[in-house]
Amino acid sequence: MADDVSRIHQLMMVSGGVASRSTLLSLGATARMIDRARSAQILQSVRRGIYASAEADLDQRRAVRLGGKVACLSALRRHRIWAGTDTRLHVCVRRSAHDLHIDEAARVGAPATIQRSDTNFIADRGAPRVHWQRSELRELESPSYQGDWLMPPLISLRQAVVCQNEEHAIASIDSALRTRFVTEAQIDRLFTQLPARLRHLRAEIDATADSGNETVVRVRLRRAGFVVETQFPIPGTSKFDLLIDGVVTLDVDSKRWHGDDGQISWDFDKTLCSFAAGLPSLRILPRHIYESWPRTLAIISRTVFEAKELRDFRRMRPR
Repeated sequence: MADDVSRIHQLMMVSGGVASRSTLLSLGATARMIDRARSAQILQSVRRGIYASAEADLDQRRAVRLGGKVACLSALRRHRIWAGTDTRLHVCVRRSAHDLHIDEAARVGAPATIQRSDTNFIADRGAPRVHWQRSELRELESPSYQGDWLMPPLISLRQAVVCQNEEHAIASIDSALRTRFVTEAQIDRLFTQLPARLRHLRAEIDATADSGNETVVRVRLRRAGFVVETQFPIPGTSKFDLLIDGVVTLDVDSKRWHGDDGQISWDFDKTLCSFAAGLPSLRILPRHIYESWPRTLAIISRTVFEAKELRDFRRMRPR
């Protein structure tokens, strides 16, 4: 009996902590093994025919209890893909689904005081965002994909692109490419399945972006009329996130990656290297993007304008 229970526990680990009875049977379990595991409380029934182990997290349980799967932005976060600022649980359910227990799912979730991170992706309390399965998107699903609680990668990305505004949609695709969550060929397939209103975004994808915030700034600046190069190298230091109109470097920082003394010292040195190369440098934080962008854009614009004036003056000066 102990061996049976241990085997079921291993199969649940392989399945990510949640699995249907049919999945367990397909992986080699027997009905007796499943019943013994339930008796030993290794398996907990979350919904009829679907079980969770102790490793299953709150979002998995909420999604399955709703009769669906973790999807869209919630699915991307589990893979450390940029997923914008919407921290609700996103769930995909069958078109025929009913009795979704929305109120029950809304009462649980991560406290609002918990800071989101790559390793802390549990959704906030509140009503989940429900997506309905679309049969025409099945061609985006890999034939080998099996998941009782999580939507396939390309379908999740497609949901996220449609669910977000354009700049965050671009950021999610950039992130998915940079982390090799998907390939360029899969992105081509993705765009064939997007609404016509979004297909123009293909020209704005750039997998060199190091973060979603960097993508958002790049998109905003280019749409404002600036020429923006990404990952610009300067001798003696690491690459700058952006070079604007060939005259100003810009780094998009965050406290997470730029908070320790060593990194702060490096950032100061990096700024000096940019000035030494004749390029004024700016550094901004997420709050400058999402809380005070008009002011931030005005500062960037003035810095670029004055840098161009200085460049042109130097070019005209007699040698």
